[in-house]
Amino acid sequence: MNDYQLRPNWKFYAWLGVIGIIIYLLVQVVPQTSESFFDSGSKKVIAKSKAEQISEDFALQQFKQLPESIHAVHQSDSMLYGYLSKEKQTDTYDKKYDSRFPTDTFQVTAAMPDGSQIFIYVHMQDAKVVGWNQYKEIHTTIPQATQISDAAMKYAVSQGFKANELSMTKADPETGRISYKVNGYTIGESQLMLAMRTEKTSDGALIIAEYKPGFTVPASYSSYVQVQQKLASFLSLLGSILLSFVLFVIAIVYAALYRKHSSFTRGIVLTLLFLVMYLANDFNLMDGLLASAGEDPNAMAYAAINVGITCVVTIVMGIAVYFSLVGGDALWNSMGKRMWPRMGEEGYGDHVWRSMWLGYLIAFLLLGLQTVIFIVLVNVTGAWSTSDVTQSPYNLGILWIFPMLAWCAAISEEALYRFFGIGLFKKWFNNTFVASLIPTIIWALGHVTYPIFPSTTRLLELTVIGLIFSFMFLRYGFLTVVFAHAVFDSIMMAISLIFTGTPGNIIMGIVYILLPIPIAWGLRYLHDKKKRTRPLIAAPPSTLQ
Repeated sequence: MNDYQLRPNWKFYAWLGVIGIIIYLLVQVVPQTSESFFDSGSKKVIAKSKAEQISEDFALQQFKQLPESIHAVHQSDSMLYGYLSKEKQTDTYDKKYDSRFPTDTFQVTAAMPDGSQIFIYVHMQDAKVVGWNQYKEIHTTIPQATQISDAAMKYAVSQGFKANELSMTKADPETGRISYKVNGYTIGESQLMLAMRTEKTSDGALIIAEYKPGFTVPASYSSYVQVQQKLASFLSLLGSILLSFVLFVIAIVYAALYRKHSSFTRGIVLTLLFLVMYLANDFNLMDGLLASAGEDPNAMAYAAINVGITCVVTIVMGIAVYFSLVGGDALWNSMGKRMWPRMGEEGYGDHVWRSMWLGYLIAFLLLGLQTVIFIVLVNVTGAWSTSDVTQSPYNLGILWIFPMLAWCAAISEEALYRFFGIGLFKKWFNNTFVASLIPTIIWALGHVTYPIFPSTTRLLELTVIGLIFSFMFLRYGFLTVVFAHAVFDSIMMAISLIFTGTPGNIIMGIVYILLPIPIAWGLRYLHDKKKRTRPLIAAPPSTLQ
């Protein structure tokens, strides 16, 4: 193993790491901590079970039936949330409107004895019902038009609206649905609308089957987001998924062609770890998929099918990880460079231990750099983010499983795009910078579908971060960037775990942040116990050209 891998400039990286983590903490963590723990006016999020109980009581009161089953998920109006974020109106909205028209709620689906489903929306802090919609295939008798408007107006007034604030915009006598524009309720160019539906029960009583107040966003914003989402899907499909698949196929070819330079036992353990952790997360995301389906009565079937498809994709990804590890190892060995030493080889234990600590420093540096990059992009391009219910901590079956994805990303992405990708393009082009840039862009394009706009924001951000990962890989080896990537993602995911405020999640968040230390110690211990002495192949230092 070369001297650069064994003896990095610790003082230099320590200073960079300290500066990076200070920037990250001051900009990203401290403000959230102050808001969560020191704001006396802030309220805690209620438990899902409480939201379900509130909804069950409401269904019995409003619809005179006790639900047969009930299930809550976190729902978010991502279009409005994003608009408020873009216009920097989030705080204003929270103070003025959030108590009555929250952007985020618990969407509780109640399956009723009559075959209908009621989607009930519960305020996540105030524990009150703020909207609902009953879905059923066969509707009861629709009241007359005057009965619809009278009942809707009467109920709206009972909910705190004034009659002179409501301007009817649409009425459908065939469904009993009526829409109002609520005058005086605006934020930016967003306008509050109120949708209601009145039906007549079998005993002739009028019932409000739907009550949904909500802010609409300007058409220009909605159109822009849709265009950006199409662009992101295109870039992700053609720029990342297809090219990643090509890399996967080439990895199989090179693993076979260069098999004398490696072994097909390489990477089995890492691949199995990846598969177990990723498959666990596939099932853990069920509620996120349910939430993404919205008020679809077949949401459960949709989520189950998606989990099944995701599991199949995960297995394919696992195969890609395996051949990337085998093919990458063979490629680098054929070029005379030992980028991933085996356990038992001389110096392996110390290499793992140093890789772990250097990984922490690199991760700290990148957390700060990512913060700075995003601040620059916000001021230059006006970048903003919105909510994503599929990634919400409230939609995870077991919250502490989620940070395992940090290790899944570290293993799979570093194997395919750094370990194999850079090795492949370096062999093809004999230019280290080009060899680093191509797989980095492919990797970055795989992240453009995140809810950040413009869609190219993450492409720019991760191209910079990916090149730094590439530099560290070439200089200090595969294990260093795996640790760095795992720590980088683990800290961000663990922070969300810690901010839930429950003792168990706080402890698990700390465990995930510190987990690389016992992992590296254990690998070094196992190596020392075996006492192998097989020499490593010398590897000259490499730098980006």
